[in-house]
Formats: sequence, C-alpha cells, structure tokens
Amino acid sequence: MHAALVPDHLREWAPLGAAFLAAAVALGAGVCVLAVRPADARASRAVALVLATLVAGYVTTRFAAVPPLDPEREPFDLLGICTSAIEAAGLLLALPHTLVRGGTR
Repeated sequence: MHAALVPDHLREWAPLGAAFLAAAVALGAGVCVLAVRPADARASRAVALVLATLVAGYVTTRFAAVPPLDPEREPFDLLGICTSAIEAAGLLLALPHTLVRGGTR
C-alpha cells in the first residue's frame, strides 16, 4: 500500500513521499529476508520495529503536524485506518518471534 501511494505523496509533499518510499522499501526488504531466513529473529525484530513505527506515525500525524514529514495535521481516513490495522495485526503476529535470545529461533 505504501508503494502505491508514493507518487501521490511525492506530488503533495516530497518528504512525505520519500517517507512512504522508505516504508515500502523497508517492509519489502524485511519480507524478503524473512522469506529466505524465516528463523532469523533479528529479521522479525526489524519488521516488528518498522510496523510499530508506521502505526505510531499514522496515529501521530492524525493528532499533530509533523513538519519534516507533513506540515499539516492529517484527518483520519478509511484507507489509513485499514492499513494501520493490518500493520498492527502484523506487529502482533511478529512479536512472539522477536522474544528469542540470539539471532535465530
């Protein structure tokens, strides 16, 4: 979803578009690493961190402007709410895989 929104956000506000691009790349890289090394707890931690950051970022930008990313507070929207709900579900699914000592589960 983030990758699909990059062009619109780049036209709207370049730093926001860059943030969406970074989110898409980070999530894509995390999925690729997990596909190749599914037992790597570090990859699960990294994906969980990215998902937590995205959910927190969405909520934060709905209550306050975050000038580096967006100079104005954004309203809640159905697409953003649904995307954040899916990200939160992914975070909850990833958490058990992050609680392992060392690098693998």
